[in-house]
Amino acid sequence: MTADEFYAQAATDTGPLVGVRVLDVSAYGPGPLCGQVLADLGAEVIKIDLPGSGDPARDIPPYVSSDPAQRKEASVWNLTFNRGKKGITLDIRKPEGQALFKRLVALSDVVIESFTPGTLAGWGLGYDDLKAVKPDVVLVSISAFGQFGPWSSRKGFDPMAQAMAGMMQVTGELGGRPLRSGNATVDHMCAWHGAIAAIAALHHRDATGEGQWLDVSLADVTLYTTDLHLMGAANAGYETKRLGNATDSGAPFNAFRTSDGQWIFINAALDAHWKRLCPLMGRDDLTGLDYSGRMADWQAIDAMVADWAASQPLAELLALLDGAGITCAPIASFEQILAEPHYRERGSVTEFDHPVFGPLTSYGPCPKFSVSPTRIRAAAPCMGEHNAQVYGALGLAASDLDALRAAGVV
Repeated sequence: MTADEFYAQAATDTGPLVGVRVLDVSAYGPGPLCGQVLADLGAEVIKIDLPGSGDPARDIPPYVSSDPAQRKEASVWNLTFNRGKKGITLDIRKPEGQALFKRLVALSDVVIESFTPGTLAGWGLGYDDLKAVKPDVVLVSISAFGQFGPWSSRKGFDPMAQAMAGMMQVTGELGGRPLRSGNATVDHMCAWHGAIAAIAALHHRDATGEGQWLDVSLADVTLYTTDLHLMGAANAGYETKRLGNATDSGAPFNAFRTSDGQWIFINAALDAHWKRLCPLMGRDDLTGLDYSGRMADWQAIDAMVADWAASQPLAELLALLDGAGITCAPIASFEQILAEPHYRERGSVTEFDHPVFGPLTSYGPCPKFSVSPTRIRAAAPCMGEHNAQVYGALGLAASDLDALRAAGVV
């Protein structure tokens, strides 16, 4: 199937969440990413930056421009996490800013925040305060450890959740120190759960008229990905070990270096795949070695496969394994990913235009909708880019904005 065939039934270019309005007052990673997901799905997302400084993510390198005057707009973090949004500035710590925020909430469906629990309530902007101005509002609160519980007041970022909720316990080389995921994996997972919860809450609201408060924590979503480890420890006496790229669920299962210095991941843990692999390696004598037999000395099995893989270049090895129906994959660099036609055709790697920096390349939306396609609908906004538009819709004149700007409110 081609992309054109998949999207042949497309009836709209607005996305499945068209008509949903989101107010994003979060910062750093998971909150803005939650807003990004909803924007990719077609929601109108208004990103709020603190006047002058903005979201701290704007100051995190790398930058697409070396011009210091463009630094606040040039961070790859900002350009990625806030794409597709409108941008306004507002200081919700000030009474005038709190009043304006409530007026914006009254016109919104979803609010996303990522302050330390209790912070919004301390400013008179907690869930009960927002519910008073918008009874069916959906408030997504993203934090390290949740809105309640003994750890709820603790601050934390992605690595803290990876450390305290099991991910680093299972990640690292055999006998080595714990390692974190190379990506901010938990930030992204938390964003996805926040977006899923918001969509579910909107469905509930449409059925009942009720809004609600959604408590999404980095630690909880990390526990949600622990596979067999948590239940195994609780119910089967299972002891977690760090095994690098290997697994105690089958062998061979690892990354192997090829003769031309490339890397390939081979998973022939299933007995059927192992029986296909042995003839390729010239080891027909081992086809009867079942799962238990291989796991009894999995390191020797991996070493044997490593010797075989090291004797062949990557392209030939891939052809052999693919031809035999054995699951494998080259370990690609980002330069190779950018050049891969598969990702380009699917829009998983895509371009969009920025008014200052020109064409930029990014990852595209993940789910593909055949009728209401997702896409990057706009670049990340510059700080305050949509102040006149958004506040004008509230009835504020240019002179009002000038006065608020002079007072440091916007």
